[in-house]
Amino acid sequence: MVNLSDEGSEKSQPSRASKTAVLLMAVIVVCLAMLAVFANVQRSRRDAVEVVRVKSTASPTPQER
Repeated sequence: MVNLSDEGSEKSQPSRASKTAVLLMAVIVVCLAMLAVFANVQRSRRDAVEVVRVKSTASPTPQER
């Protein structure tokens, strides 16, 4: 015979993540947050760093033969 009360008690307890897995997930979240902050700082500095200068020069005239 199968004892159904034993199976039900094992499934009712939620499984917990290990401390190492939680720590790894926390490290990943912190790294992604730092990356987002760095990207926003670089985007705000882009206008000051990138300067485009257009210099018009006279094009050489073709010589007739």
